[in-house]
Amino acid sequence: MAFKDYLKKITSYLGALFGVQTTSAVSLDTRIAAFIFRSKRADYYYYLADVIEGTRGKKSLLDIFLSDAKRYKTSARGKLSAHWATQFDRCGGSLSKTFQTTLPDEDVAALEALQDSGGETALESALRDLAANTELVSKAKAIVITTSAVAIACLAMLVLFVILMPAYIVPKLIAAFSMLPPEYYPASAVSFFSLADFVGDYWAFIVLFFAASIYGCAWSLSNVTGRSRRYLDKYGMAWGLYRDFQSIRFLSFLAAMIKRRGNESTVLLDAIEMQTVGASRWKRHHIDLMLQYIKRGSIGPELFATGIMDQTMEWYIADLIEARGFEDALEFVRDRLKERVLKKITAQSVVMSWVVLMSSIVLSSWLMFWQMAVTEDMRKALQMFLAQ
Repeated sequence: MAFKDYLKKITSYLGALFGVQTTSAVSLDTRIAAFIFRSKRADYYYYLADVIEGTRGKKSLLDIFLSDAKRYKTSARGKLSAHWATQFDRCGGSLSKTFQTTLPDEDVAALEALQDSGGETALESALRDLAANTELVSKAKAIVITTSAVAIACLAMLVLFVILMPAYIVPKLIAAFSMLPPEYYPASAVSFFSLADFVGDYWAFIVLFFAASIYGCAWSLSNVTGRSRRYLDKYGMAWGLYRDFQSIRFLSFLAAMIKRRGNESTVLLDAIEMQTVGASRWKRHHIDLMLQYIKRGSIGPELFATGIMDQTMEWYIADLIEARGFEDALEFVRDRLKERVLKKITAQSVVMSWVVLMSSIVLSSWLMFWQMAVTEDMRKALQMFLAQ
């Protein structure tokens, strides 16, 4: 397989994993640039909004794209700007067609919907809404990554120790006590060597099992629904974190749409239905339930009783809707959502990291002390054997 074909498969997989489509209409360089640029989206959205505001609309998006293409040239931003300028001119100024395949589907759909809700004059505000939402989700992800880094490192050390048992530790022990016949091995050494043999014989199945478990957990985050998902959301930290990420995006987008067009049932129906673009199976499940509520004439707090957010947040929004009305409540929630959800995500991430960290330390310590005990027992057994 040619290197470019191999690289194309990798970028296609990464695009699917992180929510960026990679169709054949986009060049390989553009796909790679889109992947590299992904973490800088929030700043770029703010930049576009600031330029549009500062120039009072005199500098069009096409002009901005062309300027950036000349300035940044071969960088990720320069390549994307050149691609966007071509697409913008070719597609008659359609944002969805301009950004399609280079930005996440949810971002493209949100930007198009927010612009359509208020015409060209709403573009600046739409970009700021999307930037704030993207920045919030990025901060939440950064919190999870930074708080989990040490725990992941300790878990990696535990896995390395287990792998070294049959490959290095046990052979060295056997070589060090080569004068001792196997029938004189103490019980601690027999069990330790048996564990090493098991790992050595079935390491491929063990790796496959853990890989399948990790993939299954990752798959279940965005696909499992129903009663089992409610249980996972309540007691599984990873699933709860995923739900919180999605609730941030859902409420931010809904608040932005309601602020521009009001909270009539038809507006709610459109605003919620638009979020099906690029949505996971889990999110579509909750959106379908909400659409059923709206079609039955319910546009109150029960709209959020599908499990798309935790019960505390659900009650909080219900109280605000009762006190301030639907539109004002969502606007108020959007302002308060960042602090509340980030604190919760931080606390959950810290707890999850400590659980993984302490489990890894305890298991690693147990294996190390077991190895030390085996070494001491083997020494005593060798002394007894030589003394005979």
